[in-house]
Amino acid sequence: MPNERAHLWSERLKLVSYCPLCETRSRPVEARVVGEDGETQLLHITCRKCHGSVLALVLVNRVGASSVGVVTDLIYDDVIRFRERRPVSLDDVLDMHEQLARPLSEWLDSTLKAIPERARRPRRPSGTLKSPRG
Repeated sequence: MPNERAHLWSERLKLVSYCPLCETRSRPVEARVVGEDGETQLLHITCRKCHGSVLALVLVNRVGASSVGVVTDLIYDDVIRFRERRPVSLDDVLDMHEQLARPLSEWLDSTLKAIPERARRPRRPSGTLKSPRG
């Protein structure tokens, strides 16, 4: 069985070895498993030439192989973090729709009110800190 698993992993990498961003085929890619279910794996793939990333759903079995991917700006750790968050609910979508339908000035006012006061204080431009010596 270990030989078969290695062969299936090799077939998965062949499917996803092409970078759609820089159109490179020959350079190795870095592929990390995000999740799996049976014969299907979700992979985060990074091109070592252009450093672009793709999330690919890959299915390899004795009958054949198939994959579908989407270009992403997420790094592997981002994918894991978002995967562990609660799903977006219908209420979340409706709330966002209502927020986006409001005039921009209202939206900015309510957003700024939600930020704690200390975070809204103007900061000194870098390089303007006074020396303790005066």
